[in-house]
Amino acid sequence: MKEEILRLESISFSYGRNQIINNFSLSVERGSFATLLGPSGCGKTTLLRIIAGFLKPSSGIIALNGVDVSAVPVEQRKIGFVFQDYALFPHMTVKDNLLFGFSGKEKKNQIRNMEVISSSLGLLDFLDRFPHELSGGQQQRVALGRTLMMKPEIILMDEPLSSLDAKLRLHVREELMEIQKKIGITTVYVTHDQEEALSLSDKIAVINEGNLLQYDSPEKVYFNPKSRTAAEFTGMTNFLSFNGKEIMVRPEWFVVDVEKTSDSELEGTVVSAVFLGGITRYRISCKESVKGFLTADVFSGALKKTFEEGQKVFLKIITSVCFN
Repeated sequence: MKEEILRLESISFSYGRNQIINNFSLSVERGSFATLLGPSGCGKTTLLRIIAGFLKPSSGIIALNGVDVSAVPVEQRKIGFVFQDYALFPHMTVKDNLLFGFSGKEKKNQIRNMEVISSSLGLLDFLDRFPHELSGGQQQRVALGRTLMMKPEIILMDEPLSSLDAKLRLHVREELMEIQKKIGITTVYVTHDQEEALSLSDKIAVINEGNLLQYDSPEKVYFNPKSRTAAEFTGMTNFLSFNGKEIMVRPEWFVVDVEKTSDSELEGTVVSAVFLGGITRYRISCKESVKGFLTADVFSGALKKTFEEGQKVFLKIITSVCFN
């Protein structure tokens, strides 16, 4: 088991009478990538600001390396913060942005550190450019580099990819994952994007209305959610009343066919089909479904299996999660 670097213990926070965070506890291992996942307004960014020291909890303990830092000022916590909009200075070059906060002799002493960090982030060829001359991904790396210059023990990132288009977002996400593993710095990341959380994280904290629903590896959160709400936050879901139990089945956990077999468990009628490249997503009317219909994904590869609207189909459940 890795060493714990950050511990939140029974954290609560309110804006007036509005309770935002409720008795929240979490442990983050050194060098890991932990993600806070949940819908807008669930308390993710508030938690990040509490960890950084921008907000003070009404109760609870924030421990860094085993030491309570709840009353320690922001600048003394050795915690870096990468903001949603990167917060780069537009009139400064990349080099000046990276060296911002240093002056005089100290600034000269940081040149070598800046070169090492720039090399790690692939920024050496862009040091004389201004932010507007960079792509969104390059700007994100500059923001990360400026934070690393301060030698933090933990980096906090508040939805840093949200302003990027879909293609660039995927590319930068892959870059970010490689950089974090290469540098090995502990990262606490906020997002409402399920795919982003699943692909980046060592552990995911699923949050709703200021409460921690589950804190597990991406695989456990996806395949073994502890509640209906946690299941819905980590991917598409189908809820069925089946054999006297309520179960959850992901769309890809079905096998769909036009012929009934000995292991067919459900019967339905195709309502609609959407081709998504690698898969075709079917909406199927089914009496066992809580909503009256379910969503099933069928691989569009070698089998090239397709079903027409109005066609009767039979479904086998590969695996499921029971909440009873």
